[in-house]
Amino acid sequence: MKASISLVLLLLCGCAMVERLLVAEQPSQRVVQQSADVRPKPQAVKTQAAKPAKPWPVALVSASEADLPPWRTPAQKPPGALETTLTPSQLFNNVSPAVYAVMIRGQYRGSAVAVSRREAITNCHVVARAEAIVMVNATTQHKVEVASADGSTDRCNLRVLDGELEPVQGFRDYASLSVGETVYTIGSPKGMVNTLGNGLVSGLRKSDDTQFIQITAPVSKGSSGGGLFDDRGNLIGVTTFTIQDSQNLNFAIAASQFWQ
Repeated sequence: MKASISLVLLLLCGCAMVERLLVAEQPSQRVVQQSADVRPKPQAVKTQAAKPAKPWPVALVSASEADLPPWRTPAQKPPGALETTLTPSQLFNNVSPAVYAVMIRGQYRGSAVAVSRREAITNCHVVARAEAIVMVNATTQHKVEVASADGSTDRCNLRVLDGELEPVQGFRDYASLSVGETVYTIGSPKGMVNTLGNGLVSGLRKSDDTQFIQITAPVSKGSSGGGLFDDRGNLIGVTTFTIQDSQNLNFAIAASQFWQ
């Protein structure tokens, strides 16, 4: 009997790095089925090695195809970690001004998080092949450009061309995170600017040198590039992809990766 397992990876993202992460998390298995009351005949059995399946579909947007400037870390890093636990409402009021929806030619493509007055971070697949990028939130909008990019890890650094951004005030490194922590997402799924979600850190994963935070907080198409925060309002990640047809298997690139 042949068993077929179909997993669909919804990019929010699109790089081979993600495939390596997920394949690494799945040890190869050989399943043998045999009836308990049927004795096999003593004859040679020819076996054929099963071809490895490719469960991960083509990315929604391929960042590697875009002509993007070479990677460099953002010029500034957010201040140290905030220590006071906030209610969900307090957290949203404090950090949502730093999260912007990304629009290209009047269409919502994802989000970005301001990390200084002049720079914001996002996923490259959000801004790939874009000629005119605008970041907006409830109070303001800015024209921006891609300052640097690493398509292999889906990290992009944006630079504002007019005015100043409202940056995040707290930041935590990946090494300080623990499974079970309460986390919050702020992004623009389906163009709904600065939507708040919450959940838990359900895993800490690595693919090569890239660090991912697995979360139960809901994300959907359009959430790419949004902010992942702890319960004190510290930026800990940038939401990137989810596994469709599953129960809250969502992932963010660790924010500290943008300074590595």
